[in-house]
Amino acid sequence: MGFSESYRKLSVKVFGPLVDRTISSFENLRIPLIGSGTSVLLRSWVSMTYMSTALTYISSLLVTFVLSVYLVTDFVIFLYLTLFVPILAATFVFLGFYLYPSQKARSVQKSIEIDLPFALSHMSAIASSGIPPEFMFQLITGFEEYKGISQEAKMIVRNIKTLGMSSVTAIEDVAKKTPSPALKQVLNGMAITIEKGGNVVRYLKEMADKSLFDYRLKREQYLKTLSTYADIYTALLVAAPLMMLAVLGVMSIIGGEVLGLGIQDMIQLITWVLLPFLNVIFLMFIHITYPGV
Repeated sequence: MGFSESYRKLSVKVFGPLVDRTISSFENLRIPLIGSGTSVLLRSWVSMTYMSTALTYISSLLVTFVLSVYLVTDFVIFLYLTLFVPILAATFVFLGFYLYPSQKARSVQKSIEIDLPFALSHMSAIASSGIPPEFMFQLITGFEEYKGISQEAKMIVRNIKTLGMSSVTAIEDVAKKTPSPALKQVLNGMAITIEKGGNVVRYLKEMADKSLFDYRLKREQYLKTLSTYADIYTALLVAAPLMMLAVLGVMSIIGGEVLGLGIQDMIQLITWVLLPFLNVIFLMFIHITYPGV
């Protein structure tokens, strides 16, 4: 969600006092908001939530009222639409703002943990050349294929170059904010290794090997799970519909109805509505459960 600075300032100016009284109800958004990388403070985010919800309610109320005046003749339906459509629209917007930080943080976490084994191998190779950690992170920022990890590396470089933090403090600061527990563990371990004068190259190599092992293990587990899904798909969405259509084909010779529908209508319903719908649901399920390995 991209917002202009003027919109953020207007939201804080209008709803800031209300937010100050209710912000305790939104404390659970503070950490996801930081992890999502939106660069918006909690007070500003809640202010924009209130602002967007209010604007949605007012605009949808006006649109619904005008359309209902011209299109609806029944007063009860007119009243129902005018009362509930704006509330429904405003509720969706409020929920969108409330859920977005957590969803975005999970997306960033997934992106980081997918690329972490390969990024660690790359970092280990860079560190073995003897360059300091801050230059290693600066080089990582140039690899956009690492997505979330590149963004975290940019924050470390910013902490060192712009805010004047030491390498250890900069790494620990990003470790506190990252939504990925795996990257948090790596960064904290790196900070401790640097602080204690340990071997950073050896540490990164060990973490890279561990991450690659975990990656292969997750991949093998997912392939086994996918094999189970394939068996379920074959049974429910291939074999069962064929048997059902065969039975309906025999019943069409005899005649009769199924659930109030003619046999031919039932066959059309299964072929053109039910099966495509179930296939789409199955594909969505596969997409949601895909671990990205």
